[in-house]
Amino acid sequence: MNLRRLSAAALIAFAAPAMAEEGPIRGGTEKFKLSFGTILNNNDTTMTLQGPQGRGIEFGLEGAAGVERDRWSTLASATWRFAPNHRVGFQSFAMRRHGNKTIDQELVIKDETIPIGTSLQTTAKTDFLIVNYQYSLMRDDRVELSAMAGIYGARFRYSFDSTNPPRAIDAKTTAPLPMFGLALDTFLTPRWTIGAFLEGFALKVGDVEGRMTYIGLTTDYMLTRHLGLGMGVSPAHVGADVTDDGFRGSFNWRQTSYF
Repeated sequence: MNLRRLSAAALIAFAAPAMAEEGPIRGGTEKFKLSFGTILNNNDTTMTLQGPQGRGIEFGLEGAAGVERDRWSTLASATWRFAPNHRVGFQSFAMRRHGNKTIDQELVIKDETIPIGTSLQTTAKTDFLIVNYQYSLMRDDRVELSAMAGIYGARFRYSFDSTNPPRAIDAKTTAPLPMFGLALDTFLTPRWTIGAFLEGFALKVGDVEGRMTYIGLTTDYMLTRHLGLGMGVSPAHVGADVTDDGFRGSFNWRQTSYF
């Protein structure tokens, strides 16, 4: 997730002044920035969950299990520029989705067979905690080009329940992945900024072999010295192959966010 600036269609942003003067704070000089907003997420998830016997088939969470594909969520982020070319950023994000569907294909999840015609209740919960460091490779009145490095922590939890036949299946995993990227902010005017970013990495950490890519385009406009509005679009992909006791299998989660 991008920690440089989190703008949203209903965003109210606050930037603490770097200098005690009037007028907009020039881009690339703000000391603190807090951002809050809403976001519409379009999700596409495929997964395989295996049990001790190694039985499990790949299925679509939104298609086969009927989990909501589109979901509104809230986001919050903060950045602190502790030196002219150095920043740290923090972000948290959570999403809860549900599905209730009479399935039209047989599912095998963690050695359990769920036959066609079963009324299946599915819950998917995702939590993110992201921290990064940003170094400005180039910074002037027009642009700021930054290199980023950080930790992308994601916790995924799934439950599948039915009464006839009785099934209660749970799976969860945490995927802490290092991430690296570049960000470019263009300051069209003292109030108006357009930004683009690219982040990603692939690595095996413990029982999780994960990969992540995240790109996006944002724009924001400061209405006053401390308050602004913004919008943007960003596709993301998180995939993992997991071999721990709580989650044995794989998942691929693709999301397009409109904010």
